[in-house]
Parts: sequence; structure tokens; C-alpha cells
Amino acid sequence: MTKALESLDRSRSLSELNPRIGEKVQIETRAPRTRYSVQLLGYRENGSMMVSAPKNAAVNAGAQVTVRLMTGNFICAFSARILKIQTTPFGYWHLEYPKETEIRRIRSHTRVPVNLLVSVDEFEQGKGLRHDWPVSAYCTDISLSGACIDASVALGKQGDKLFITTRFSVAGVDQIILTPALLRSVTPQEGSVSKVVSHGLEFLDMDDDTHLILAGFVYQQFLIETGNLEILGV
Repeated sequence: MTKALESLDRSRSLSELNPRIGEKVQIETRAPRTRYSVQLLGYRENGSMMVSAPKNAAVNAGAQVTVRLMTGNFICAFSARILKIQTTPFGYWHLEYPKETEIRRIRSHTRVPVNLLVSVDEFEQGKGLRHDWPVSAYCTDISLSGACIDASVALGKQGDKLFITTRFSVAGVDQIILTPALLRSVTPQEGSVSKVVSHGLEFLDMDDDTHLILAGFVYQQFLIETGNLEILGV
């Protein structure tokens, strides 16, 4: 996977990031080591940060925790002390306002590793190199702009157009996408036990609904890879 997170040259304060009230926040306690998904209730610069209290959390005021949240295309992480635990009129925590935060930007064309079964078909009937369409193959990485697909045979030559169909789950809901793609590269893998040909594909003319579904899947897989899936509560 290409590097998906970019470190920023300088740290940003929480107020500069301006997270929205209601954003998902991940709290990680150290003893016992547990992760909780909570909501941001508010914050005051140089004061405190207020989050909803996680259920059944075995932690006391004064404990150090790691806080992660996502706002826009940034992931923010910092250490904080629990200043106060309130139980009335509802459960919430006051966390120490961070003096320093680690900020990373999510790159717009992040490629994420996957293992998806895909069906590859010719773009125009009778114009391809093969006559046994559709061909089953495996997608090994994917982004919003393209994918890498491995097959036991060459699916075409550079510049050919193909149709790609695959199924995956986004937030527990099965989705099927069908999109045209341009074959950018065809590379036989050396040293494989069985014949494997890798194909670099660029997605073409993707409609808005398909693009939205794909964006949700890539974003979800990215969070799994970086250990931040709980931030979205998926």
C-alpha cells in the first residue's frame, strides 16, 4: 500500500482543526488497555474537552488516555488526563485540553490492500484478445481512481477497455459495483508457483452513486489498516 497518511510540518491545535460537536472520538485507556467509541460534546481552548462517557469503563479521574478523532481529511491523536468523571445529569468526561497533537492528513488517492473476487468482461463484444469472457480474477489493491487485478491470464493489452464487477461490504451492507476501466499496465509476475499476471487499471466514467459506494469502501479499508475503524463506529 502506498503511504496513506502524510505527516504535517507543524502541529495544529484542536481549535484550528475545529472538530464538529457530535464527531466520533476514540478513547484508549492504558490499564486495562481498552478502546471506547464516544462522542465529542464540546471543548474550550486551554480548558478542557468534554466527551460522552463510555459504558462500563473501568477507569478513574486522573488516568492518562490516548484520544483519536477524525475531522475532515485529518486524523488527530494526543494524550490527555481525565480531569473529571460526571454521572449526572448524564455521563460525560472532562479531558485535559491537549497542548500538542499529532496530525496526519489522509491522502486523496490512497490505495488500500484488499482480496476481492472480481469479474472482468470485454468492453466491446468481439474486440478483445480473449473469447472466454467473463474472466474471474482477484483485486489486490484499490483506490478511488483505479485498482490492481491479478489473473492467471493476460486480460488484454495496454490501452484496452474492460468492464469490472465486484461485490464488497460497506458498514455491513453488501454492495455491487460495475465500472468501465482502462488497462494501464500488464505485468507477468516472476517467480510465482503458478502463472500470475498483474494488471493496473484506471476507472473510467464512474457514476456518482458508484463513486460514493467505492469511496465508502476505500475509506473503511483505510481505517482498518490504520487501526482507526472504531472512530466511525463501523
